[in-house]
Amino acid sequence: MATNESRIDLGLAGMIKEVRDEISGTVIDFVRGNSLFKVRVGKQNRITIPDPEAEAMGIEEGDLIQVMIIPLKSFSSREAKREDI
Repeated sequence: MATNESRIDLGLAGMIKEVRDEISGTVIDFVRGNSLFKVRVGKQNRITIPDPEAEAMGIEEGDLIQVMIIPLKSFSSREAKREDI
């Protein structure tokens, strides 16, 4: 006969699995159809999407896209070296 503790453990294990599966699905949905790459900020704070990425995503001049900015390192542009990226 199962004790209350073992039933609770089984219940928690099931809930943890459901949450893990839900998170995995959300991450997969987010990654699918998106792209991640590094770029250097140029003059007038412009960034350029690398040609292979733009082609893979079907992005053309004039398309509206959304950008999420995640700084990789905090430094001034004068201190930046090519090896940093």
